[in-house]
Amino acid sequence: MFNQIFGKFLLEQKLISSEQLDAIQDNQKKSRVKLGLIAVSEKLLSREQANKINRKQALEDKRFGDIAVEMGFLTESQVGRLLKLQGNPYLSFVQSAMELGIMTLEEIEAGMDLYQQENGFTNTDMEDFRSGDVDRMIPLYVRSPQPLSTGLVGVAVRTIIRLIDSDISIEASYEADSYEFENLAMQEVEGEHSILLGLAGEGNNLLAIAETFGREEFGTMDLFAFDSVCEFINCVNGLYASELSLRNVQVDMVPPTFYQSGRVTAEDKLLIVPIYVQNRKIRIVIATDTGVKIEV
Repeated sequence: MFNQIFGKFLLEQKLISSEQLDAIQDNQKKSRVKLGLIAVSEKLLSREQANKINRKQALEDKRFGDIAVEMGFLTESQVGRLLKLQGNPYLSFVQSAMELGIMTLEEIEAGMDLYQQENGFTNTDMEDFRSGDVDRMIPLYVRSPQPLSTGLVGVAVRTIIRLIDSDISIEASYEADSYEFENLAMQEVEGEHSILLGLAGEGNNLLAIAETFGREEFGTMDLFAFDSVCEFINCVNGLYASELSLRNVQVDMVPPTFYQSGRVTAEDKLLIVPIYVQNRKIRIVIATDTGVKIEV
């Protein structure tokens, strides 16, 4: 998720080209982040210290971390922490951009500073952003006074990442009294709480969900494509209903349905969360404990 969000930002700011972003992301798939880069990024080593270790490693058949400990630059626990960070998408992005000569570490950090300013994030927020941890990142973009809504967004996003696209992007959520849609698949949940979960998209954007989940090419948003999206929503709601039942909250799922060209209106507020799945814009639409009307 980090790669798509930060990469999209760098494109919008004209700091890199789309070809350069593609090259960085392709390189990320092939490369493992070097421990020295992580240590410098985490400010556990200076560049000079990292270079000294690299020079010694060129002469000895030893791992970077072992040499760093021998030279007294790092402790065993610090090396253990760095090893856990090797899969971090931010650090992978940094390494790939630097290896390809597209951006320097200073330029990437300047881009991160600009991203922080543009979004009004705190330093703690940026630590969550750099972590690449989905559960830490979602609250940066999804803000709602309804815990049920934010909880459901989390389940939906994690399920999309697990079953549809492992590298999605997300934008800041917003609340609205109503939402006009071109295509909407949705399901309501009843019981101790009333919940509506919908996925909306223009044109054939929902095919990103339908074709991957259904493992079939539909080509257009026809009845079968909508059925596939509805089954995916049913899967998400089933997971959330199970989670709620562990808290002794009982709900029942109504059969999902779909609509084309209409408006969904809530007596209170809808929560709208824009996401990009396979580079197609989709909106998660949620209403909790409020009356909802669909007009087509």
